[in-house]
Amino acid sequence: MQRITDIIQRLVAEVLHGDKESINGPELIKMLIREGYDSDEIEQALSLVFSLPDMIHAGTDEIRYPAWGHSMRVFTPEERFKLELDAQGYLLGLVAANLLDHAELENVLGEAVALQVSPVGIPEIQWIVGRVVEDEVRSFLLSTAPLSNTKASGWWN
Repeated sequence: MQRITDIIQRLVAEVLHGDKESINGPELIKMLIREGYDSDEIEQALSLVFSLPDMIHAGTDEIRYPAWGHSMRVFTPEERFKLELDAQGYLLGLVAANLLDHAELENVLGEAVALQVSPVGIPEIQWIVGRVVEDEVRSFLLSTAPLSNTKASGWWN
């Protein structure tokens, strides 16, 4: 979080001390990358900056990014019934390892529940992940990862 705060401070300083006509979004991003920040950090900082007005107008007392930083996804009864235990652990492991974001998780779960197959195991989850994840490389890697014979407790330990 400190690096994201540093990016925001750097952007504010650039806007306050720079010439308003010389402020160029792509150039600011290139400058931050040259300074060693990665694209995910820059994206998080910009998301926070651009979401602040909405949070302020909504009367939010506490502003944290990401909003789900300390939350835990709980499967609905329908999801628990439909997904095998190892598939649930596999999905939560993907999210915990930042290989799947929360929006993608929700899309995967929606498609898994809609499948005419029951119960849904890891192979089906991998197939759905391959369809849901828009980044082609990540989609390919996640949908073709070799499966282990271990159960849910061994997937990410």
